[in-house]
Amino acid sequence: MTLSMFDCNCMVGMRADRRPGEPWSLEQLRADMQSCGIADALITHAMSRDLDPATGNRELGRLLAGTRNLHACWAILPPATHELGTPADFVREMHAQHVAAAIAYPHTHNYSLSDWSLGPLLAALAAAHMPLLLPFTQFSWDEAERLCSVYPDIPFIVTGLNYRQLRHLLPLWEKHRNLFVDLSWCSINDGLGYLSERGAVPQVLFGTNYPRYDPGAAVTMVTYARISDEEKSAVAGGTLRKIINGIRRDRP
Repeated sequence: MTLSMFDCNCMVGMRADRRPGEPWSLEQLRADMQSCGIADALITHAMSRDLDPATGNRELGRLLAGTRNLHACWAILPPATHELGTPADFVREMHAQHVAAAIAYPHTHNYSLSDWSLGPLLAALAAAHMPLLLPFTQFSWDEAERLCSVYPDIPFIVTGLNYRQLRHLLPLWEKHRNLFVDLSWCSINDGLGYLSERGAVPQVLFGTNYPRYDPGAAVTMVTYARISDEEKSAVAGGTLRKIINGIRRDRP
């Protein structure tokens, strides 16, 4: 079967922790996507993580202007700092720029995921059903559980975690269907087969963690997984497309 891959975990720009020879440009990403048969990608900018979210978000908008298969993911900050405008203005601008998701770096940017810090912005994201990416090193599982409970209309996508976190994930998945993970971490024998047996495949999204990892590894994991064709289609891109198509663009 032909799978329409939608990568939920890509970054462009020169990362502060990049390795010699590592690809970083949009042109290199496009070439690697074509080589690996990846149709669409959700993209963050290294400047949004390593320098300044507002600058990185603007640069990403400039780079992706006019593209159909490359979708922007903007970094967030607490509304009280006034760096990204009011929550309503920020979400309105996301809609205007066709931004498909947000991402939080609370440890890197020195803020809290608690409501006293992010509450008004999280409420605005929830009203829009806007997905929020949470890189694994940036939060605790207790924080993730609270966020999923308080904001059930936000699809939370955890990126970059490893298979040793299954004892945290499985009990959370029993409670929260708005918690998703990318499979760039799932580099274990028959990992998707195991998750299929536990009924957890609907919570897994195709992600490569590009450019840290070669995208071919994630493509192979889906293509040769011991799961049904329907499950492969969902993991490859079907679930993420449903999440993005569910964004409410009629909210302020």
